[in-house]
Amino acid sequence: MKLLKVSLIILIASLTSCNSEEPHPKPKSYLRIDLPKKEYYSINSTTCPFSFDIPHYASWQKRFKNNNDCSKAVIFPQFKAEILCDYINVDNDISEISEVFRNKMYDHSFKSTAIIERSWFNDSSHVYGITYEVKGNTACNYGFFLTDSINHVFVGQLLFQSKPNYDSLSPMIKFIIEDAENLVESFNWIN
Repeated sequence: MKLLKVSLIILIASLTSCNSEEPHPKPKSYLRIDLPKKEYYSINSTTCPFSFDIPHYASWQKRFKNNNDCSKAVIFPQFKAEILCDYINVDNDISEISEVFRNKMYDHSFKSTAIIERSWFNDSSHVYGITYEVKGNTACNYGFFLTDSINHVFVGQLLFQSKPNYDSLSPMIKFIIEDAENLVESFNWIN
């Protein structure tokens, strides 16, 4: 009787454990990111000589207490990213500041796969500048330098609060670069 029970258990176990399909590894999967709808609002300040638009899912906040009141960051909490912005009232040569910023962007070239430089100008608003898109596992993936070519400079750099991994961050980088380019396009100097 005991032998019959053991045989029956082994038979049932072997029949239920048989699978006609061979096991296959599961396909690679990717993190699903629900990107918000793009809607913008204007940043205007009575104390700063500029205005621009940022998305509703971002905020304009002071990040460092020693910065001037016009040097803040566009913070994207959902993406753990920020565009650190710095306003400089120029008393001397703008081309020198431009070259320092350009060198700062090209400091990422040892880790980058490409740096795409684009000129920007809006004669009606007296906004002139250069944008830098940095591809690859770098700390900064986008930067811009804007000026009125006389007295004012406004620069920004896109940074993520995580280890650089371009492949994983690529959808978010592209999404936020669109917002940064909208910031550049909507930028105005206020006299």
